[in-house]
Amino acid sequence: MFLSGFLHFIIDLSVTLILWFYFMFGYLFILLFSFIPIYIFAKNRAATLQYLNHIHLKVFFALTRLLIPRAKFDIPDNIRKISSSVIVCNHLSYLDPILLVSLFRRQKTIVKNTFFKVPIFGWFLKNYGYISSGSEKMNGSAMIGNLEDIKQHLSTGGVLFVFPEGTRSRDGNLAPFNKGVFTIARYCNAPLKLVFIKGTNKLFQPGHFLFNTHDHSEIQLELIGSLNPDYKSSNFSISTVADEARKIFEEKIANVKMEETKH
Repeated sequence: MFLSGFLHFIIDLSVTLILWFYFMFGYLFILLFSFIPIYIFAKNRAATLQYLNHIHLKVFFALTRLLIPRAKFDIPDNIRKISSSVIVCNHLSYLDPILLVSLFRRQKTIVKNTFFKVPIFGWFLKNYGYISSGSEKMNGSAMIGNLEDIKQHLSTGGVLFVFPEGTRSRDGNLAPFNKGVFTIARYCNAPLKLVFIKGTNKLFQPGHFLFNTHDHSEIQLELIGSLNPDYKSSNFSISTVADEARKIFEEKIANVKMEETKH
């Protein structure tokens, strides 16, 4: 038993080090070899960097599939084809945002301010056009500028994905929703796509450093709802739309738990 557990630990550690080394090395590679050409020739610097990040993380998950064959990914085409929309997701693992980046060529999101302080990685977040949740850019005229950038981004086929819980769930239940994402959707007159994420917390569990390589993990993304509010209606309410979105997620979570108890 001890030897088996120790072997699992060594494998988990080795795979984790390889994956996170690639993750960080990829950003260094992009910075070293793309910095000058992008700044000189790119018409849209943020879009170019978003595309490079998309390719980088597609390779990351291809490497994940290779090194962790017990991890299966089920991502239907109706999610991959989402564009010009605000994507609202539940949040289970640090893998959630990078998985979404790997799916969409052009993407924006709101990121915790602490990540902007990480060397190199923080530089990329700023230049991707991502928004810090704890910065002065979330207030006043600067926020209007960010909203206009997001509106332009969405109008040209990009997506904004947001985790309204603001943090990862430890038990699969929903934390309270921050209504800011629905305010952004209203400003941009954008449809809302509700995407349910399942299984990322089994592959990379919150509070743990290591990937779980020895258990079967099935990562599933499912489009569980599409909301197209009439933002110009006098009856429109951000709270009502937020409650409707939350209800859809809660019903999905209840159904998943019911299915799990049957097995």
